[in-house]
Amino acid sequence: MAEHNEAFLAGRLIQWGLDPRSRPAQEKEYQGLIERYLDREPFRSLVQEVSRGMGLLILDGGEHGLILAPTEESLFALRPAQFRPTSASTDDRLVDGLVQLAVASTIFPRDRDLDDDSSIARPATTVEEVEETLRTICERLEEESRGRPDPSAAEEDVGLYEAWRVFKRRIRAMETRDDRKAQRTTRRAVEYGLDRLREFGCFTKAPQGDEAIYQPTYRYQVLVKQLAATAAFQALQRIMKGEGHA
Repeated sequence: MAEHNEAFLAGRLIQWGLDPRSRPAQEKEYQGLIERYLDREPFRSLVQEVSRGMGLLILDGGEHGLILAPTEESLFALRPAQFRPTSASTDDRLVDGLVQLAVASTIFPRDRDLDDDSSIARPATTVEEVEETLRTICERLEEESRGRPDPSAAEEDVGLYEAWRVFKRRIRAMETRDDRKAQRTTRRAVEYGLDRLREFGCFTKAPQGDEAIYQPTYRYQVLVKQLAATAAFQALQRIMKGEGHA
């Protein structure tokens, strides 16, 4: 790597980090750049500065690679329309967001789980387990809404109640016609969400009997710990604990 200047090498490392499926252990150049990042403070500072200029946050850097997350204004930020790029309505995107919170809550069911070392693998999950969490979330949201006025503007921004109402309307409409079809619909939404996360390097998927299991990766565990600071996840945790409105 001596023939290239530090700025070029910083760009190469960031490029590797933007590929969620690449691993330093499998790519010689990536491994060398990560070692350089860990061993040379000036190079590490350069990578951090270039990343910030690109609207990227470095959440972690080590043997698992460079884990990046875009800021809200970054061109690298994934928009809802990109998560489900075809035939997606606003309602579909709200349900997708609710599914993602259900996935995170399934992998990290307790607050203290977020304090665990990310290098310790979390238990694998299935579509059925996430669907059960999703329905529990919706039951809690329904309990919260009984006898209460509409959520405050801040809660509407979080989108939990709006997403729950979409989910409830959709399930009730389906259940009126066919209970089994309604179940397949929710399972399909969960399976889509998990498979998209797998494409982003957040899960691996393996068959187990009649149902696939999804194993969260180190990348996903680091990203969820970042998610835990968001208003949406905090609001969900409050509701799941039955703490009521703040």
